[in-house]
Amino acid sequence: MSLFATLLVALLLGACAPDPTSFKLVEPSVERFRVEAYPVLLRDCGFPGCHGAMDRFFRVFGPGRTRLAAGADPSDPASAEEIQHSYDRARSMIDPSQPAYSLLLRKPLASSAGGAGHKGDDSLGRNVYLSSADPNFQVLRAWVLSQPVTPDAGVPAP
Repeated sequence: MSLFATLLVALLLGACAPDPTSFKLVEPSVERFRVEAYPVLLRDCGFPGCHGAMDRFFRVFGPGRTRLAAGADPSDPASAEEIQHSYDRARSMIDPSQPAYSLLLRKPLASSAGGAGHKGDDSLGRNVYLSSADPNFQVLRAWVLSQPVTPDAGVPAP
């Protein structure tokens, strides 16, 4: 192949590459997150040794768990900053092209139920949600998909 042809192919292939600045995060309802999804994430994931730990990418802060502001009283209501931080991290775990396959849904789900593997297994090897029929999983799924909560809608098989 001539040098001209090689350069032309490289130029054409480069033009087909996606623009990294065009990536957009999905924006599910902040209000539904605050009222529905945040309490579930805080209760099921926000432990100091789990997603309340500062060294984790996905973090959930709030009452009765790790607080975002140093010195915040553990029993104070969630601050706007804690909810916004938790929302931002949760939505960053949503796949905009295939929300039903989002890591936010697949990570806490048992592998046998379509989960993606998670270090949150308990001493018996169980994950946070053993089944997609778990009511708390259903709340998260409904928020991610911007749908009403429906029992046993599940995560589609990959």
